[in-house]
Amino acid sequence: MTTGPSANMLFNKFLIPALVAAGLFAGFGREIVLAYLFGTTREVEIFRVAFGLPSVFSDSLAVSFVAILIRILLVGEQLRPARALRNAAWATLAFACFVFLLGVITMPWQAMILAPGMTPDDQARLVVAGQVCWLTFLFVVLSLPIRALMSARGRVWPGAASQLMRSGGFIMAAIALVFVFHWRDIMAPAYAAAMGGATVLGVHIIALGTRDRKRFAVSLSSLPRFRDLVPILSAIGLVLVSQLFLSAGRLLDRAVASGMGEGMLAGLEYSYSLTMAVAAILATSANLTLAPRMGRAIRDTGALAGSHVVHIILIVVAATAIGGVLAFVAEPITRLVFQRGAFDNAATELTSGVFRLHALSLGPLVLALLLAQVLLLHGRQRTVLTAAIFKTIFKISSLWWVLQSNGDIFNVAITLAWTEFAMSVFLIVAVCGPTIRNLNTAEGQDS
Repeated sequence: MTTGPSANMLFNKFLIPALVAAGLFAGFGREIVLAYLFGTTREVEIFRVAFGLPSVFSDSLAVSFVAILIRILLVGEQLRPARALRNAAWATLAFACFVFLLGVITMPWQAMILAPGMTPDDQARLVVAGQVCWLTFLFVVLSLPIRALMSARGRVWPGAASQLMRSGGFIMAAIALVFVFHWRDIMAPAYAAAMGGATVLGVHIIALGTRDRKRFAVSLSSLPRFRDLVPILSAIGLVLVSQLFLSAGRLLDRAVASGMGEGMLAGLEYSYSLTMAVAAILATSANLTLAPRMGRAIRDTGALAGSHVVHIILIVVAATAIGGVLAFVAEPITRLVFQRGAFDNAATELTSGVFRLHALSLGPLVLALLLAQVLLLHGRQRTVLTAAIFKTIFKISSLWWVLQSNGDIFNVAITLAWTEFAMSVFLIVAVCGPTIRNLNTAEGQDS
């Protein structure tokens, strides 16, 4: 008995969410390992800042970058497949190397901007660790054209497992470096992060197969015209800028916390990992079921159906309720998840206090993620970029007010809820604005 296309589609339908969920749990496992090995020491705080931008860019670029490359490869299949693969490979190589070198060269400035409260000695160590961490970005981005080629052919492995491989590689490398080689300084997690990125690239190269590896080698043997790469690089650059603004809030929190004493930044980051893990599970689960249906409705009618709006409201109400429950049981959850090894009672008290406030942002955070997805389905990427800039400005204003009021780390934490609420209101207006204008136009024509 043979397996038909429908059986393969059904298999992929369940495999993809399973691999995505496994990647989320592996990422959370990385946080648990960091807490066990380093607690809330300055070492882990330096790593957090050093790993910040490479992690944000390698994570956020993957989906959009792969979608751009898939479109190029699919169009090229009907015209010039070798040329399409060459353009995709060279555009990725040029972009990855340029951003990697820019990240490495500017690490001294990144250290001053992203961790202004750290001492010069800590900033010097941050520079070295950050230059190693940028290898993570380089390796992950270089794997994306391979992932795109396999995705264009309907192969979900290993692309859907990229996050699982990256976090899994980090965990294994960190444990080996600490317990086998007895490294307990900042360079252990930095090298572990680079090894996690190398794991992603290595597995993709192996999974590609001999024939397609030769195709990639041939595609890189001749240079394309630069004007052929400009559309690809422009689209990727827009995504990069958007993600920088969308992630600016967390980067700003780190910068402020870096001057509040040892442990503050670490406690903030462990709380972020708890909050974002729950938000990612809720938003990803919703997108897997809602996004295809919303996309078809927008394609056919230009707007969401009423049932989609109801589903979004129910998801946000559920997220708000879950956030309230998490805030109520913040301390036992933090103790259960993190308190072992180097993570002591003081670290639990600090992290749970921050998590209690972060959990209150869960409802508006999930709503913002879903509404941003709606705008992307409408093809309104520039609106998403505008919203991201607004979010950054609002976050800066909130933190400035907190610092002017001599606020502590808990005041910094509550600005997450303020910012996500403001972002949600902005996105609601952006999503509903065209619909309201169309209704007003229709009423005016009727009258």
